[in-house]
Amino acid sequence: MNKTTIITGITAILFTAVFSWWIFAVPSYTTSERVPGMDNRPPIKPVSDIVNIGENFDSLGQMDEILTGSWPHFRGADFDNINKDQTPLAESWDTSGPRIVWKTTLGEGYAGPAVLNGRVYILDYNEKRKADMLRCFSLSSGKEIWRRWYKIEMKRNHGYSRTIPSVTDKYVVTIGPRSHVMCVDPISGKLLWKHDLEREFGIPGTARGRITPDFYTGQCPLIDDDMAIIAPGGKALMIGVDCKTGKIIWQTPNPDSLRMSHTSIMPMTISGKKMYVYNAVGGVCGVSAEGDDRGTVLWRTLDWSPATVAASPIYLGNNEIAVFGSYGAGGAKIKISKTAAGFEASVTDIHKATEGLTSDQQTPILKDGYIWTVMPENAGILKKQLVCYATSDILHQVWSSGKDNRFGRGLGPYIMSGDKLYLLDDDGKLYLFKIEKKSATLVSSKVILNGTEAWGPMAIAGKYLIMRDSRNLICLDIGTKTE
Repeated sequence: MNKTTIITGITAILFTAVFSWWIFAVPSYTTSERVPGMDNRPPIKPVSDIVNIGENFDSLGQMDEILTGSWPHFRGADFDNINKDQTPLAESWDTSGPRIVWKTTLGEGYAGPAVLNGRVYILDYNEKRKADMLRCFSLSSGKEIWRRWYKIEMKRNHGYSRTIPSVTDKYVVTIGPRSHVMCVDPISGKLLWKHDLEREFGIPGTARGRITPDFYTGQCPLIDDDMAIIAPGGKALMIGVDCKTGKIIWQTPNPDSLRMSHTSIMPMTISGKKMYVYNAVGGVCGVSAEGDDRGTVLWRTLDWSPATVAASPIYLGNNEIAVFGSYGAGGAKIKISKTAAGFEASVTDIHKATEGLTSDQQTPILKDGYIWTVMPENAGILKKQLVCYATSDILHQVWSSGKDNRFGRGLGPYIMSGDKLYLLDDDGKLYLFKIEKKSATLVSSKVILNGTEAWGPMAIAGKYLIMRDSRNLICLDIGTKTE
């Protein structure tokens, strides 16, 4: 046995002896549970998960001018993303592009604007104040008139706000990033009522926030006949809230445990019956929107259930609905049949993103029997192109912009007015196309914003186009130039 081995052995024995004494010896001191205040620290206060929705208000200015033109909710007055106003719009732009009327800074997000009676309403998250706020601007000048807001701690989750308010002459309804709903007076900003969907409709035994999907709420509220229509998932698939009182008038049971998605409820009339169509996580449903059975499920299918959906359903006519999935899920067609017993739904087609009509984020536009969309990155040879499909065949495009005309990552918004289509790519470049039934011609383009992730839906009100990137809201004059 060499000297090194002997030293190592002695060291190990000493270490074992000392360690054993430290573990088993009776301490010569006593210990007690820390009592608040003994170490001069302030008492630990439990953090409440109750959010006082709409508790704060800032009056910032007076209305300067009431203009015509409106975009009252997600996808405009008729929920088709087509502006019907007759205000003449420019047929093309020169190298300077459309005139910038005003611009303002926002918190990071993708929430789009609603416009009514010369006012622009947008939901915004102020990171410095840790506040979810509804902001009201003048359409003509961009001057901020008021803010209604409340404190809520949130971590950045690929941005914050994603939804568009719904506004009428009497009410503005919003859904915040964590599914907090509030209704305010559109002129004064007075808080009328509020609901916390996470607290009221959360699933017992699960972590708080189960109601809210990943990346925060993307569902835009709907006001129909002075009733706010919202799909919380959880304990209720869908609810109808009286906008005057805030009272929940009806709740749709949720036996299939469908969950809130990033899509929005779309009103449709199928076989003479008005219904609210919703693509939830887990399935698609149609809920009665009229009569004594309002709030009752008319039909549902669980055969189309991608993990993530963002683009909302569109009605193709002929009792058919097109639905879309994100991250390569592609699209599907659902047939709604009227029977003696009521309605039935059957999925007649499911295709991948490389095989037919789809959209990762923006809801396609249907006009005169043709559907327009920007294909996602995973759509094969058509990736990031503007494309057109006939409603009768959503597997084979009738037109595409071509491999030399791709638009960002294929996630930016697009909007129509007459024969014009405005397309904004991810980086803030705006394109103007002229639509000729089932084809399009690029007329003009201009870099408007030098920002990133310009994903928020656009709005047209009169001669104004309101758009954003992740940090800026901007208003453009796209009207015909006058001498």
